[in-house]
Amino acid sequence: MSELTEKKAKLEAEAAQFEDKIGEQIADIKQVAKEKGTQILVAGAVVAAAYLLYSLLSSDQSKSEKKSEKKESSFLGNAITSYAVGIALSLAKDQLVDYLRRLEEESVKK
Repeated sequence: MSELTEKKAKLEAEAAQFEDKIGEQIADIKQVAKEKGTQILVAGAVVAAAYLLYSLLSSDQSKSEKKSEKKESSFLGNAITSYAVGIALSLAKDQLVDYLRRLEEESVKK
């Protein structure tokens, strides 16, 4: 009977070791996924801000060509658009700065 208890204890210890190893691997995978997700988020924010800026600038050029056809847009609409662009660019800048700071901290640690 003691052989069975010893085998059982040994198997339970091995199972606990494997469980710990799997837990560590899952934690590593989560960390990598978080880093990649942050990188994708920053890249997406920069691309979205660039597209937004491009669309605003290109629409201004097309507006100057169509001034004779269209009535000028309202002051309030232009102000809201300007604030929205400013906020979007500010958020994208903050995300990029945070990302670059984390990259620098990681490179210093290594």
